[in-house]
Amino acid sequence: MFKSDSNPSKSDSDENGVLVLAAAGSVSPVSELNAVNRAALCKSATVVHVQRNDQLKPEGANRWLMYLAEGSLTLYDGKDEVGSISAKTPEALQPLFQDKSAYQLAKTQTVAKVVKFGREQLDILLREQQKNAISVLDIQVTEKDNLVFDSVVEEMKSNRIALASFGETAAKILTSQSQVGGIPELAEIIQSDPGLSANIVHSANKTEGGAGDSITSIRGAISRLGVEATQRSIEELLRANTVVPANEVIERRFRRYTQRVALSTALVQVLAKEVPELKADVAILVALVADIGELLVITHANKFADQFADDAELDGVVANLRTILSSWLLSNWDFPEEFIDAANIARDWYRNHTGEINYTDLVTASLLIIQSEMPDGQPSSIPAADNLLLARRLQQAGIDLKAPAEIMRAATSKLVTVQSLLKAG
Repeated sequence: MFKSDSNPSKSDSDENGVLVLAAAGSVSPVSELNAVNRAALCKSATVVHVQRNDQLKPEGANRWLMYLAEGSLTLYDGKDEVGSISAKTPEALQPLFQDKSAYQLAKTQTVAKVVKFGREQLDILLREQQKNAISVLDIQVTEKDNLVFDSVVEEMKSNRIALASFGETAAKILTSQSQVGGIPELAEIIQSDPGLSANIVHSANKTEGGAGDSITSIRGAISRLGVEATQRSIEELLRANTVVPANEVIERRFRRYTQRVALSTALVQVLAKEVPELKADVAILVALVADIGELLVITHANKFADQFADDAELDGVVANLRTILSSWLLSNWDFPEEFIDAANIARDWYRNHTGEINYTDLVTASLLIIQSEMPDGQPSSIPAADNLLLARRLQQAGIDLKAPAEIMRAATSKLVTVQSLLKAG
């Protein structure tokens, strides 16, 4: 019926991931899923590369929902041509062969790509989402959401993803990283920059010696790459990715993001000491990258700074895109499953998780503490810890979110230690 790549290269796999992600956010009814369920559905989705003059038929349409993602198709009812459909049109947002009486065959004149989502899994996720919904939030996707999202997707297609570094921090890192001798100190310096941290781990995961064994800490990444190679990578990455915020709105959001992530990483380091099964180094990296999609939004919004005249506009784009972009990037960059889980559900404040305390729980706890002790003054959807199931579970481990001042003091002292390593040139 059609042909597909049986052994796609890494770059093809990356491009397919972009197509799946883009389709999931736009086609009906997949786009009705929330970000977490959409990410779950994308894991089993496939991309079919339809070659020239191939035919598509509705066989298997009971198991799959198929959408035209690239190219065009000519539609036939028997031998009669009855129409055509092109990607990125309203018609392409609906499943192929949805109306079986309209056409029973589709042909390509050149090439096309079709994204397939599991129909049964989609139905289950939609039912569960509806059953579990306490309230329904009608999120209107704006032109600015699409502007940033399309920019991210274009960059993803070229496999050259930029994660901005703030100029002040980048300058301090470049000066201090060559003056430290040990892996622990170098790790502390790298961890002061979320984008740099993600890139260093990505570089380590790409090395030949790391096949099938994903990095879970910055120290692990340095050990795999070697200290000298890591220092060279730091210089290359910061020179390529350091940006100057184009307006005050971008700068304020950038500062809020970096300050919050710095506090979160310090807090999870403190919290992890209370949970013997969890490692502080791993908790730090999970906290560093859990909201990495927000950094992607800021990086790309900076390209269109004239479109963001006030804080609320940028905040809205961050809220809509942060989770799905975080999950996609971490998955694409071969981060372990526990990191992807944190990106997907750390901000699901009311989740009913009854297993062992995990890294996602620590990230959620850190965000709750920050909102309680050091709110940034902006509107927030983060609730108080009172009556949250997570707070009661953590209390059993000796972590009292209702009295977080001592935890915050310990975290602040760790931040002071990091700042002492970042000596300005």
